[in-house]
Amino acid sequence: MNLNENILNKLLRGKEVPREFFGYIEGWVSITGNFFLFIVKFLFGIILNSISLISESFHSLSDVLTSSVVIIGFKLSSKPADKKHPFGHGRIEKIATLIIAFLLIGASIELGKISISRIIHPQKVQIGFFIIIFMFLSSIFKEWMTRFSFYLGKKINSEMLIADGWHHRLDSIASFVVGIGLIFMKFGVYYLDGIIGIFVVCFLLWIGVDLIKNTSSFLIGEAPKKDIIEKIEKVISSTTNVLSSHDIRVHDYGNKKIISLHIEVKKDLSLKQAHDIALFIQNKLKEEIENSEVSVHVDPFGEKED
Repeated sequence: MNLNENILNKLLRGKEVPREFFGYIEGWVSITGNFFLFIVKFLFGIILNSISLISESFHSLSDVLTSSVVIIGFKLSSKPADKKHPFGHGRIEKIATLIIAFLLIGASIELGKISISRIIHPQKVQIGFFIIIFMFLSSIFKEWMTRFSFYLGKKINSEMLIADGWHHRLDSIASFVVGIGLIFMKFGVYYLDGIIGIFVVCFLLWIGVDLIKNTSSFLIGEAPKKDIIEKIEKVISSTTNVLSSHDIRVHDYGNKKIISLHIEVKKDLSLKQAHDIALFIQNKLKEEIENSEVSVHVDPFGEKED
């Protein structure tokens, strides 16, 4: 059992909680940790007259905004279905992921500007070893926050939490780069942290663009994942008197999947028998596929509509 699983088990104490609860945990842990880092980095930046530290402090503050988006996204996406949105509000989580991805790109661009500026105009700063150690500890702490976000994101299959995790990793790498830069500043090499920062920015821009691409693809409407289709086909093939199936459709709304399909049965079955088969498949698929609504249409064998 890893550290994150231990922490989560202590928080839950065996209780069953709704999906959004995990988003709230990640959001509030991130907000608390990032606000603390902002205060400390900002104060050190002012005391030492260090632009890099002041910039990095506001980078941590931007993570507070990102984590606020996470909490708001989970709050809105967990709203129940209503007359205007009969399938719920789960896709709000994907919209929030897009916002986080754009914030990630924005933060990366700002870090890139600072890195270029630091290469062109190196600045001499008087640095003590205590602040260098703090920056490395900050990097380690942010890496833990990254893994905590990834752990919760994978646990509930949330791209929004994973996106926030990448934002934490940006700050972790940035803190590490600043720490390295501060060490070399003590020996007169003032431009190296800027060069390292450029490589970091390229990597993180790629992550942001990839998040936007994947999330936009989901919102447009993707074909169902292979494992979902395999589960559906397995249930159908194991059901007595079902001879074939077609027109399997899965609409994913984030926290709910709407599944419809056609099955073909023997022509000599009674209406009651055909109805019972369809009902069995519906209930079985609801058990196999979490948070799903299933509709099964019955056709006589060989007479499927065009």
